[in-house]
Amino acid sequence: MVSKYTRSHLTTAKTPLRNKLFLAGIYLGLLTILLRLFYWQIIEGSWLKSAALSQYERVQVTKGQRGQIYTQDGHLLVGNATKYHLVGYPYLLEKTPAEISQTILPLLLNDLAEYQESTDEAEKKELQTKLKEKIEQQLSKDRVKWVSLFPNLSEDTKKSFLALDLAGLDFETTAVRLYPEASLAAHLTGFVGKDEQGQPLGYFGVEGALNKELSGKKRKITFSADALGFSFFGLNSINFASTAGRNVTLTIRRDLQTLVESALKNGLEKYGATAGEIIVVKPQTGEILALAAEPKFNQSTYHEFEEYLYKNPALTNLFEPGSIFKTLTVSAGIDAGVINPETQCPRCDGPRQINQYSIRTWNEEYHPQINMADALAKSDNIAMIFVAEEMGPDIFKKYLNNFGIGEKLEIDLYGDANTPFPEKWGPVELATRSFGQGITATSLQIVRAVSAIANQGTMMQPQIIKKVLDPDGEEIVVQPKKVRQVISPETARKVTEMMVYAAKSGEAQWTYSKTHSVAGKTGTSQIPAKEGGYKQDATIASFIGFAPPENPQFLMLVKLIEPQSSPWAAETAAPLWYKIAEKLFLSLNIPPDQQQSEL
Repeated sequence: MVSKYTRSHLTTAKTPLRNKLFLAGIYLGLLTILLRLFYWQIIEGSWLKSAALSQYERVQVTKGQRGQIYTQDGHLLVGNATKYHLVGYPYLLEKTPAEISQTILPLLLNDLAEYQESTDEAEKKELQTKLKEKIEQQLSKDRVKWVSLFPNLSEDTKKSFLALDLAGLDFETTAVRLYPEASLAAHLTGFVGKDEQGQPLGYFGVEGALNKELSGKKRKITFSADALGFSFFGLNSINFASTAGRNVTLTIRRDLQTLVESALKNGLEKYGATAGEIIVVKPQTGEILALAAEPKFNQSTYHEFEEYLYKNPALTNLFEPGSIFKTLTVSAGIDAGVINPETQCPRCDGPRQINQYSIRTWNEEYHPQINMADALAKSDNIAMIFVAEEMGPDIFKKYLNNFGIGEKLEIDLYGDANTPFPEKWGPVELATRSFGQGITATSLQIVRAVSAIANQGTMMQPQIIKKVLDPDGEEIVVQPKKVRQVISPETARKVTEMMVYAAKSGEAQWTYSKTHSVAGKTGTSQIPAKEGGYKQDATIASFIGFAPPENPQFLMLVKLIEPQSSPWAAETAAPLWYKIAEKLFLSLNIPPDQQQSEL
């Protein structure tokens, strides 16, 4: 009898149990997989997505477009342009270098200046062949990440490339400053270079002073890239809001700026001067209508010029003003009540001996009992000493400080700063400073000071910014700012009359305007030598004046450094001043005055 517990029976009895265990294992495995999928898809899903995207997305932080700079009459001085550099990634090419070269060659020839300017068919054919060979050679390189194909493509050509959708080609873009007016107003605009991190940074002029306002805000650019970090051609996406910098409008007029720059250049050639400056302002507001300085630089190629040329000499260079300073001396004397235009000088019959120094007039002519109006017209040094001595050093210094000598302008130009004001005021220093020797100032400080005389004694803050425009359209107009009342309106009126008389009857009377009244004063000053004393036969010739005298529409300073044709301002700076003024009368719609028309 076969036992019911045979091996076969036992095996058969265990089979259902094994099946159940097997199925349970499968179910458990599936459940584990589902739980893991739930964990990674739901719980860790967002992290996984970010991790995946991070394999192909790159983020670059850049700045938005820099603000533009305009003249007050709406002409663009400084704008922006984008340079497109075509580059290739040989390992990403889907076509042969020869095929790509054949496809893109016509587009590149459109932007090849030599090809477009050539009229020789043989030369054009050679240029075409060389460019095609270069592209093929570059794209055939292996073991390189990228190759340069063509720099400085235009915006239109770039768009044409994008339409081709060629794999393995891309663009590197660089923002650059654009100067439609070439080097016009270079000392006012400054230029844009790079900081230590390679980011755009304004240097000198308005670019330097208002770098923060002109700079665009930082922006984030997200783009698709391969594992090596190279962007996929045509797949870039940009995420940013409006980030442009502020647009700035200057107070200068394009026509006046062009006028004075041309006149200064011609003046330097005519009179053999090594350098020079011309400044035109509106006395009632302090607005700078034009400012030229030579030698100058070109903003777009600034790196090719000596660094000292970047500075605005009218703002930073000190000089001894000479006889144009006498306008401040007589203003102080009249306002202090120690003289009036009719006051006679009791000590003007010869040279003045002060300590061991003998001080003389510029032409060795002396005028006993000369009155102050004639003294200014004849530019009498001895009479100016008399005025300063009547005031004393404390009063004289107070007026010079009020006139802003040594004081920064508070103007939106890079480099504006206080300048040295003399501390020692002995008898000799008091005497020489009365006629503008032994004391220094910048050209813009002198212009600001004399503008106070032209503006009824009120000194205005020099202004170079007319308005600022935010990217959102909000316009901020800069209002004229009064600094202080330096002298009384009555004193200003008297000094203005003295300056009209000086211009009509002084050394430069021969070049006086035949149609318009002018209040003006010549100045011929010596140039200090490095070893001490003054240079021999080297002067700074200047003329400062305003018109019309009773309601000035402009004040202008013409300054020539070391003129060779003549050392005297009456023969150099003054005629140049009047030549420019004749054109200013027309540009500013200043009618002739009847009295002068009769001359």
